[in-house]
Amino acid sequence: MAVTTDREVPKGSILEVDSPEPTLIKVEILDPDRSYQTQCWKNGLGKTAEISIYPPEKDYRQDSFFWRLSENIIEGDYNFPMLLGYECTNIILPSHQNRKSTIHMNHRGEEASTTIKPLFPYTWSGEWSTACKVINAPVSNLQFLIKRDLGTAQFSVDKIGVSSDAESSRKLILSAFALVFVIEGNVRIALDENNSAQNYNEVLSKGQTLYVERDEDASPTTMVIQASDAEGGVNKRDLEEATIVTIQITESKPKGAPSTIGTMSDYFAMPPSSSSVVNTPAVPVKTPGSTGQEVVASDDNTPSSRRGPRRKGSLVVYDDQPNLPPAQRTETHDETVEIPKAGRQRRDSLAMLRGKIEATQIYEPPTFDILNQDTDVPPPVVRDKLVVEDFPKHSISTAWIKMVKQGLSEWLRMPVIVCRGTEDGPVVGITAAVHGNELNGVPCIHRVVSEIDVNNLHGTVVAVPCVNVSGYLKFNREFADGRDLNRLFPGKEDGFASQVFCYQLMNKVISQFNYLIDLHTASFGRVNSYYVRADMNDPASAIMARLQQPQIVLHNSGQDGTLRSAASARGIRAITVEIGNPQLFQSQYVQWSFVGVMRILDHLNMYTLDYTPSDEDLVALGPPNTILCSKGFWIYTKTGGVLEVYPGVNTIIKKGDLIARIKNIFGNVIDEYYAPCSAIVIGRSSNPVAMSGDRIVHLGVIKKKGESLPKEAKENY
Repeated sequence: MAVTTDREVPKGSILEVDSPEPTLIKVEILDPDRSYQTQCWKNGLGKTAEISIYPPEKDYRQDSFFWRLSENIIEGDYNFPMLLGYECTNIILPSHQNRKSTIHMNHRGEEASTTIKPLFPYTWSGEWSTACKVINAPVSNLQFLIKRDLGTAQFSVDKIGVSSDAESSRKLILSAFALVFVIEGNVRIALDENNSAQNYNEVLSKGQTLYVERDEDASPTTMVIQASDAEGGVNKRDLEEATIVTIQITESKPKGAPSTIGTMSDYFAMPPSSSSVVNTPAVPVKTPGSTGQEVVASDDNTPSSRRGPRRKGSLVVYDDQPNLPPAQRTETHDETVEIPKAGRQRRDSLAMLRGKIEATQIYEPPTFDILNQDTDVPPPVVRDKLVVEDFPKHSISTAWIKMVKQGLSEWLRMPVIVCRGTEDGPVVGITAAVHGNELNGVPCIHRVVSEIDVNNLHGTVVAVPCVNVSGYLKFNREFADGRDLNRLFPGKEDGFASQVFCYQLMNKVISQFNYLIDLHTASFGRVNSYYVRADMNDPASAIMARLQQPQIVLHNSGQDGTLRSAASARGIRAITVEIGNPQLFQSQYVQWSFVGVMRILDHLNMYTLDYTPSDEDLVALGPPNTILCSKGFWIYTKTGGVLEVYPGVNTIIKKGDLIARIKNIFGNVIDEYYAPCSAIVIGRSSNPVAMSGDRIVHLGVIKKKGESLPKEAKENY
């Protein structure tokens, strides 16, 4: 492997977030014997143990409060008290001695009642008159109350076993509060395991609750939950399976309220431009009897503001990576077309438009003498599989590789371009259109092949301009059987059609590579920035990602059925390059990805990159800076309707910023979505017609200075 030098690292800055304030404000284990407040019901039909309430000094019988969690033991039928403005959620806990205990709930005197099943959260409005009929008393249940105009809650019931994979036991906390109640067994819980300054690791047993309060402007917190013994030992064969309930409580604000986190220049300590739009902050007031400290005016019931707007810069620019200014573009808005003077020349048909149109409205044909766009490749041959040694050195060859038999018992063939140099060396594979409608990688490959002079090439470049031929011909993302190829690698020899194709691709083509650059775009209904997915804990993959010089690098360890993941498992260093939008060619992004591929070949000492743009064309080399993200995640819709998404790709958003709205077909706003944390927009939906569960925005959490990247980092796609 070639040794990296400072000369080979692309100029530009890697940007990270420097957030010195603590993410976790309070973490506490609540114990039934010491922390729970137990009280018998006055009617003798049960008793309640109050686990936690917020604000903590509130008495739920007399005061208004934000939320409350309690455990009830119900001995007989009862009527649930009405709680105006609150949402109520019950979770029936498993009964002992094989008794099938449950309750039937009847709301507003309706004829039909609802049977509540154990371990299934059931929510109703506190304004409803509710009668509860108990079956096989006593019944134990968790009860959660939340004031609906102050926030929302999400519930998750999970069984954690010894064989549980890491992903099933890992949770991403985006909310202001999180509660974990242990129903059965013992669990070991770790918080922010990649932040040594805030590392938390404790053992909880049956009946205990973990209380987590987070900074309202914090990055997401990672929670890893594992089944353990009473001492915290894990990975033992005789461990009891654990059952837990996780509640994430999110603070909300009135619809359309502006962000109170501060301006973009606050967050990045950059002077705002004269044309920048500043979010309106909350109005500070002085409370009676105060010492002059300003606080945000609030209702007595609202959660306290735990941190004010940022006042220090949080964007770290490494000193060894100078921040290059973007290329200066000549403004042409006020320019008019210069029409040649009349004379002995062909009549100018645009003369009548003199002084009425801008220069940018006149089409300028591309200058093909600057960049040879023709790949100049020979006709293809047909092969059963790719064997690099079968193709001659110092030449470019093309081939159709037989992949699988289709419905006419004919071979579905895949196009391959093989560029072999004069000497042996690494084999770099470049793939495009694994998803049939993601096409920016096709012209990128054409440019790479047209640029390479095999007489100066050391090693081999294998380019596959279209992996998913059937999807490509139908303008579809999926393969012929309607499945996503990039979730099924490495495939199966005897699986369904997509799995078989993935298996054949891995064994007939990918197995020949030492390095892989997999080119993608967003899919239908979405748009992307120019970004790279890579395992940044792997040095070779990390430098490949840097050499692409994208707008964003997203740390993603793989293990997710992608081609990159399957290649990495075979020892092939691989990255995924996301190049903009689907089913079209975007010249700027294509140019950036082409230069990035050539940088990688240059770094591997395979081909010398001889491209020196003028000062006015520095933008052709790529973005001036790259933002590194430690994790990424999608936000999904909770209901359907007309979707409006506001932030653009490659823009920074702050926690609490309004990012999307959903309206019904008559134009009424029925839901709003706010940024759960400060992040950068990697991708976003461009399709206004949204179903429940559709994607809204793809967010990247900017890596903090000093943060260790997790060994396993996946996304919720």
